Amino acid sequence: MKLTTNTILFIFGVLGLLLLACIPMSLLALPLISAHQTPAVDSLATIQAMMTPVVVPPTMSVPVITSIPPTATVVPPTSTPLPTSAPVTYCDWATFVMDVTVPDGSTFAPGETFTKTWRLKNRGTCSWSPDYFLVFYGGDQMGGTTAVRLLANVGPGQTVDVSIPLTAPASTGHYTGYWMLRNPAGIMFGSGDKAEKAMYVDIYTRDLLPHGTVTGNICYPSEFNPPMTIYFERVGSSEVIQFFVPENNMNFSFLLPNGVYYVRAWAPNYNLEGAYVNPDRTMRTFVINGGQTTTGIGICDWDVNAHSRGQ
Repeated sequence: MKLTTNTILFIFGVLGLLLLACIPMSLLALPLISAHQTPAVDSLATIQAMMTPVVVPPTMSVPVITSIPPTATVVPPTSTPLPTSAPVTYCDWATFVMDVTVPDGSTFAPGETFTKTWRLKNRGTCSWSPDYFLVFYGGDQMGGTTAVRLLANVGPGQTVDVSIPLTAPASTGHYTGYWMLRNPAGIMFGSGDKAEKAMYVDIYTRDLLPHGTVTGNICYPSEFNPPMTIYFERVGSSEVIQFFVPENNMNFSFLLPNGVYYVRAWAPNYNLEGAYVNPDRTMRTFVINGGQTTTGIGICDWDVNAHSRGQ
């Protein structure tokens, strides 16, 4: 198709009209378009602002950031008492005080009779009565005795002497017999931290000479000793051996058969009796062993009344 001059002019005319028509519409849309555009950022100004120090006027104080120190909660010390155990006590409980007669290791002839006496203290909280017994517990029995009754009431804290008649075994050797207390319920008790320890008698038997020697002194309450008679009573029998002592003899020495004895003296012209006694003034025993000398027997307690027999 060939374009003529008229045709070209016609096309240009149409385009010009369209262009003119678009100009008013552009003017109306420009405010709307400019309102949504992001303003251009001045990069140089931004860098200068980052590098420029901030000057604080002298009238302004720079805020100081302070940290609050942690506070420790003080717990007052507490004194918690350690648990304490209550003292152990037993209803029936004994303490061994001493051997009144026949100390450990005493020597007797085979078949010889003797009396063993212990001094005991009631350590428990219950009183002992004559319903309590000293009973054979074990070891060497030394005779036919298996139990002896307490002769009196013994309260807590009180002491008592308990005696048993015994016989040395027929054969020579070393022998030990054990004994304990028994309450009315049949429960046995003794000494020790748990009331479990038995009392014991410890002896030797040997072939001894039939006689031994006793020595001692007389403490008569005067500037001189009157003539007197000394009586040695063998314990466990009715045998009494007597010796005459002349005036002003302060010491004595006699030969006696083996055995356990009491000794007393009588001053007939003064009606006084003297004796070898325990601290409670009852007559005290001593042992004669064959071939040996028993010393320190003092007849020093004098009274117008006869002395009772102790152990």
